[in-house]
Amino acid sequence: MNDFAWQFSESLAAVVDKAAAGVVRINGRRRRPSSGVIWSPGVVVTTHHVLEWEEDIGVGFPDGTTSAAAVAGRDPSTDLAVLRVAGATPEPPEWGDAGEVKAGHLVMSLSRPGTKIRAELGLVGGVGEAWRTPLGGRIDSEIQADLGIHTGFSGSALVDLRGRVLGVNTAGIYRATVSLIPTATVRRVAEALLAHGQVRRGYLGIGTQPARLPAELAERLGQPSALLILSVQPGSPAAQAGLVLGDVLLAFEGAPLRHPGELLPLLDEERVGKEVTLSILRAGEIREVRVTVGARNGKETE
Repeated sequence: MNDFAWQFSESLAAVVDKAAAGVVRINGRRRRPSSGVIWSPGVVVTTHHVLEWEEDIGVGFPDGTTSAAAVAGRDPSTDLAVLRVAGATPEPPEWGDAGEVKAGHLVMSLSRPGTKIRAELGLVGGVGEAWRTPLGGRIDSEIQADLGIHTGFSGSALVDLRGRVLGVNTAGIYRATVSLIPTATVRRVAEALLAHGQVRRGYLGIGTQPARLPAELAERLGQPSALLILSVQPGSPAAQAGLVLGDVLLAFEGAPLRHPGELLPLLDEERVGKEVTLSILRAGEIREVRVTVGARNGKETE
């Protein structure tokens, strides 16, 4: 091995040494452990899908000790969960900004499937803008890296070659596909879960199904279908705004609505308490209705 290769190898080992103390093992499901990353003293972030129970979750530290933890909150839409650990934890790692990553950068995945750290080197193949998960959660940026999925991968840390944690890895948003939940998303969701136990979601209080529009209207609007309102929850924002069964929801703040999956992402936390404009079709006439978005408590429809 030449001097350059040896120096590069030593630099990678130094990155692992720097960040590994903040990566822990999570025993929250049968048979297979996962990983987590210390967010702040006594607080660990991991992925939602690896937790099968709420209490007495085992958190394994680099020194071989284990502490019990409980779920402080979880957000299935971003596949994140926050744990409160009983007792002291090591110091949190340095969290960096995933927005600084470029295609071609080298990154490392650090997991703790057992008592020892596992490190994997990967190349960033592409970066992208904010995106939505299938459940409507907002992920603030996209990083595609050629990392393999292994035991303990979900909840592991993605770190740059300065040893800064760029986010939490998961294979649970799209099954058997690597996704990164970047620091900006972890921060936003963790703060909400620690404060409220959940991430607030907006709701209108309607049940819908797709419905084809008349050919002339579809051509004029540039959308073949819209959302037929099948139910309106009494006392809901939709009911207070005067929406009724049989109304057809065409657009939300100008964004066309062709199937229910397009409405959910628009009802994020930032919309709660704000007035929005809905375009509806009623008795053959297009109207605009102003609705104040409510906060979902887990029992409502859209």
